[in-house]
Amino acid sequence: MINKVSNIDTINVLLNIENYEESAKEVLKQLKEEKEIAILRSNSNPEYKHIICINDMCFELFSVGRIGYAYILQNNDYKIYVSQYKSKQKNFSPIQIRISSECLWSDGITKAWGIIYNWVVETFGNIINDKVCRLDLCCHVDNIDFITNCSQIYKGKFKEYNFNYKNSSINQLTFGSRKSNNIYCRIYNKSLEIREKKQKLWFYDIWSINNMNIENVWNIEFELKSEFLRSANITTVSDVKSRLQDLWNYCTTVWLVKVDRTNKRIERCPINSDWLELQNAYNEFCSKGLITRSKQISDDAKSLIPTIVGYISSYGAKRKRKTLDDTFSIMLVDIKSYLRFKNSTFEKIIDEKKSLLFGNNRNQKQ
Repeated sequence: MINKVSNIDTINVLLNIENYEESAKEVLKQLKEEKEIAILRSNSNPEYKHIICINDMCFELFSVGRIGYAYILQNNDYKIYVSQYKSKQKNFSPIQIRISSECLWSDGITKAWGIIYNWVVETFGNIINDKVCRLDLCCHVDNIDFITNCSQIYKGKFKEYNFNYKNSSINQLTFGSRKSNNIYCRIYNKSLEIREKKQKLWFYDIWSINNMNIENVWNIEFELKSEFLRSANITTVSDVKSRLQDLWNYCTTVWLVKVDRTNKRIERCPINSDWLELQNAYNEFCSKGLITRSKQISDDAKSLIPTIVGYISSYGAKRKRKTLDDTFSIMLVDIKSYLRFKNSTFEKIIDEKKSLLFGNNRNQKQ
């Protein structure tokens, strides 16, 4: 029997706003003024981050935008693209939202979407409609062999596949093309990824709660683009929540299937029994969060320790220090000197970073 846990890992949503330029006039004016400050200060200091708070939420405001969107706001939960004007293009939406993986795993799609939906209404105006333009569905599993004879055991709608190796062993399989296909699938060693990157160590807690072997968890993830979602009559976030089982069922019963190779002709081979169980991953999907945000942030902080030790020991060696306390004492002097040169304080930097991590006061109110 396999152990598994499934979730929406990423979702991008386009929002159309009623009377956009008029209802959002004041905040667009604010964003324009703040961006001018961000550009001016980042020109003299490439490390500068411009932090703004709007309606109980804090963001970094980027000094650059992208095509169609003059302003980009980002914190630990959301990335928001904001247009200065309502384009005359028929399908253009002035607001685009990306909900982070961390937010979706901690809050669940219902709460995460409710928070940002209400914030957008209060900030920019009434939402006419929402359109999901990207959706990533994933399932973490153990006790499945994805890689033995992998070139001969998968069938489906995909037209190309690739394998990536780590130390002569396959650690990732990809199906389809991220650039040209409406569905793209990755199956990869999630345990290995976390060990190497030392990030998102909080997944260990989720896996342990679900009785999974934390040393050998693999992730199967389908990236679904707007063209496929439209063809399946899935437009809104509400559609997504009500059709998750249908989406996963199509991805794992039609688009990609693992078989037991008992016949020369792959179409005659039976579906692998573990894959049959995997197909049920979203049958009883729960929209609630699977880990608290405080636990996520605490584990992420601990994951920085190896890097910190590396930097401090290198610094101590170059400053000819012998102990940790001795290194800290001279480092404190150098840090204060650096901050004076940058016309900043450690307290100010800490407050800015905390505002992006914990600045979503709406989350606390839910």
